[in-house]
Amino acid sequence: FCVFNNVAVVAEALASSGERVAIVDWDVHHGNGTQDTFYGRDDVLYVSTHEYPFYPGTGWLDEEGKGGAIGSNVNIPLPAGTAGDVVAAAVDGIVVPVVRAFEPTWLLVSAGYDAHRADPLADLRWGAADYQRFAERLGELVPTGRTIFFIEGGYDLDAIEESVAATIAGAHGHTADPAADGSPDQAWELLDMAAAAARRHWSGVTLGR
Repeated sequence: FCVFNNVAVVAEALASSGERVAIVDWDVHHGNGTQDTFYGRDDVLYVSTHEYPFYPGTGWLDEEGKGGAIGSNVNIPLPAGTAGDVVAAAVDGIVVPVVRAFEPTWLLVSAGYDAHRADPLADLRWGAADYQRFAERLGELVPTGRTIFFIEGGYDLDAIEESVAATIAGAHGHTADPAADGSPDQAWELLDMAAAAARRHWSGVTLGR
């Protein structure tokens, strides 16, 4: 969707100066451009949670990188209806262990808010508390001052306002519990598949339930 991929530009600048960069993308749409940019690089990790199947149609489990960078691309596809319980399990069981094992010196977050349950264009059921918890868990992974959040998708202004505020709170260490509503069984099944794929390359990854 972007003429310039801001996250990719910053990641390339950092990696070119010798930094190890982890990109975490929580947008509804899979970040196919970011994935393609670093698909053969082992100094940039890309981890994406996204609705699947959904536009642009990429982001399946077998898209793991290429050459010496296999495993540096981790996709966590989520079906329509996925709510905070599965999000929390994905963060704790896959995202955090993978990023921690990669040992990045910088963390860049593609922070899309169209996964919010109020968003009119998608079918995930996240709440502001889910973004807050996600941000709080990511804040443990790199030194202070080395995490950058890039605001991306989102089409409900109230949901964006609420979720950005929650993200900032989480980034400052304020905890939040996931929403009480549950996800469909298919979401847990896909999460287990994503965890099994990630475990082939990264230690510490656990299954969903």
